[in-house]
Amino acid sequence: MLDLKKLREGRENAGLTQEQAAAKSGLSSRQAWNNIERGRSDITIATLDRIAKMLGVKAKDLLK
Repeated sequence: MLDLKKLREGRENAGLTQEQAAAKSGLSSRQAWNNIERGRSDITIATLDRIAKMLGVKAKDLLK
């Protein structure tokens, strides 16, 4: 399960807005990022991997 707190903190620590994080992760929009960050949307392993790379962490570090 995705650790939403770690995801949000990772984005904030990187100094990124949701819109910037979405663009850097290959997501379609800020809303797509927002849905993930609030736990309203499931993500694929590929998306998790892209997000982790963008944040400079391993995918497993974003999981509970």
